[in-house]
Amino acid sequence: MNDLYETLDPVLAAPITDERPWAAFAACRERDPDLFFPVTADGEREAIRICRGCPVQLDCLEFALETKVRFGIWGGATEKERRTLQRHIA
Repeated sequence: MNDLYETLDPVLAAPITDERPWAAFAACRERDPDLFFPVTADGEREAIRICRGCPVQLDCLEFALETKVRFGIWGGATEKERRTLQRHIA
């Protein structure tokens, strides 16, 4: 059975959570989480740059909006941007 797993593409073999199955494919998965809770404008831009190249960016943003995540960069959106989106959605 181990031979089967060794031949699978590492992305397909990534662990998947029940709550956020898309997270297994996120560009931030192997990054320092602190990067996505920036304290400077430069740090914010770097986190957003990573999100923009992420294949699950929209899933991440949707999760943050649905669960009303208050802090950090999620789906390429800052806290302020998500609050604005929430007002428009409501």
